[in-house]
Amino acid sequence: MFTTLSSAAVLVLSMLVAQPDAPSEPSERPVEIFDQTLEIDGQQYAWSIMIPPTAEKGGRSLLFLHGYGECGTDGEKQLTVGLPAAIEKNPDRWPFVVIVPQKPTHNSEWENHEEAVLAMIEQATEMGFIDPERLAITGLSQGGHGAIALAAAHPEMFAAAAPVCGYVEPRFREGEMGDRSTRAMHSSPGVVAAAEKLKEMPVWLFHGRDDTIVPVDESRALHMALTKLDAPVKYTEVPDTGHNSWDAAYRDADLALWLRKHTE
Repeated sequence: MFTTLSSAAVLVLSMLVAQPDAPSEPSERPVEIFDQTLEIDGQQYAWSIMIPPTAEKGGRSLLFLHGYGECGTDGEKQLTVGLPAAIEKNPDRWPFVVIVPQKPTHNSEWENHEEAVLAMIEQATEMGFIDPERLAITGLSQGGHGAIALAAAHPEMFAAAAPVCGYVEPRFREGEMGDRSTRAMHSSPGVVAAAEKLKEMPVWLFHGRDDTIVPVDESRALHMALTKLDAPVKYTEVPDTGHNSWDAAYRDADLALWLRKHTE
């Protein structure tokens, strides 16, 4: 188990690890995956649409943004980590049509590929796969940052956001790793600006307490900034996971139920 904090709660850390999922009954049909490609300004993008057995085509939907390690154009790595892997393991828990873009370059941020991601959402809508009025966003690490950045840029587009081990300020500029030495604070201008844009949106932040890749201060700062604005924010801090808090996050049945609630 791990501790979930509401906007009114005081930060309390659980010292217990999440228990493995109980085996689920076999689904009537496997997870369907539709592989797609897109070209924007000469850049090729691979992306996929996942449809678990309990998902309704044209119904509730999610946009999942992967992390640094899954970048490329092979159209495969983005389906191996985080939410797609959780869906393959327990598909009946996730009754969502899921858009899974693959970011082609490592040393860039998701917002640098915003045009392509928005085009994927538009295409999935036109093909009848998703209902854009019932779309939420989530992502891990570099994709956790992307979830924060895109949700803040387009708060009207997403019904809810669930960033996992994300960060607020961009880290990758002009093809190089940005400054990681500055600790995020709830009063940092970038954090304040993001919170102002997200304050009307239900947000659930996840982060590993002992994360050495993306410091936990990033999610703590955004949580505090949103709390000060009386925003509908939740925060779960996971012990003993290092950077990989996504396995615990996407194994959490409550997260799936929360996303279902906000995409009704």
